[in-house]
Amino acid sequence: MTIRLTFRRAALGVAALLLGGLLFAWSGVMTIGASSGHWPVTEWFLHWVMRSSVRTHALSVKAPEDLSSPALLARGAGHYATGCAPCHGAPGQPQNPVMQQSLPSPPPLAREPGDWTPEERFRIVQHGVRYSGMPAWVAPERTDEVWAMVAFLQAMPQMSPETYRRLAYGPEQGEEAQAHGAAGLRGLAREEMADCARCHGPDGRGRDNAAFPVLSGQSETYLAQALTAFAEGKRHSGIMQPPAARTDAAALREIAAHYARQPAFPVPQSADAALLAEGERIARAGIPEEGVPACLSCHGGAALARNPAYPRLHGQHAGYLETQLALWREGKRGGGPFSVLMHTIAERLEPDQAKAAAAWFATRREAPDQ
Repeated sequence: MTIRLTFRRAALGVAALLLGGLLFAWSGVMTIGASSGHWPVTEWFLHWVMRSSVRTHALSVKAPEDLSSPALLARGAGHYATGCAPCHGAPGQPQNPVMQQSLPSPPPLAREPGDWTPEERFRIVQHGVRYSGMPAWVAPERTDEVWAMVAFLQAMPQMSPETYRRLAYGPEQGEEAQAHGAAGLRGLAREEMADCARCHGPDGRGRDNAAFPVLSGQSETYLAQALTAFAEGKRHSGIMQPPAARTDAAALREIAAHYARQPAFPVPQSADAALLAEGERIARAGIPEEGVPACLSCHGGAALARNPAYPRLHGQHAGYLETQLALWREGKRGGGPFSVLMHTIAERLEPDQAKAAAAWFATRREAPDQ
């Protein structure tokens, strides 16, 4: 007997399969427990799809020329220690056995880094991996932070445990570092302060050259506003938002007060004379034809004394200032009550003008006046 395949019969067959699948799912017979693992063919297929997707989407990504910068490695290591090491392990630090029971289990990146290119790593870190437990970057627009993590991941397999601990926790490590970082606090934020100190130092001077901004000398008002903006997601950072968000408001205020009490420590820096001259011109006179006011009208000595919510720029790392201006210009940076003003100003600055202004402020040891 010959059975003719008609459109109606095909549709009924598909409907029967769908109904059967729904009934099977409704029955609850199929286990969803992570302990059962995947069939080998399922695991192969899922990884094949994931690798193909990452490879294709990474084609539009261009890696920076230098991913070996000590500042990049230090920034990446600091976040990796708290955000990634519990799942993936680290040099001298095994994976958490609880996380190893995930499905799929996170790869031990210190021992088995995989054969990903920097561009593919960027894609994974920035967007995460669906259905795997690998989260996306908290602030995906902060590509500078994502590249810092990629730089660290590229270098980690060759790191000794000692090098890793220094990069992740600073020159002082472990319990000693925590005690030092918490020294001088009233007790409310001792644990949170230890987390801050390993990157910014207990004295707020930072470490690893330009890896972290100098906090010492900033006003308590400005620091408290910045930490609150990070905690509320108004200032975007995949590195700063997680620790700020898990700290209560009272502890954030105490941390701000601690760093505000530290004496200012300008970072010794130098720059080309022509660049400094252009930066001084912009800082003192602005760019009237572009509607850019003088920087010192808000960041000069008199303005800082008048309004403690303005940040102190003099003596800060030039690279940090330049990066912040670029983030303002690209709409990737929020913050306190003056964020709209800074966004407008930065949009009107050309990158070379921002570089000049940043260099000039970085070389000032005291707050300049107009």
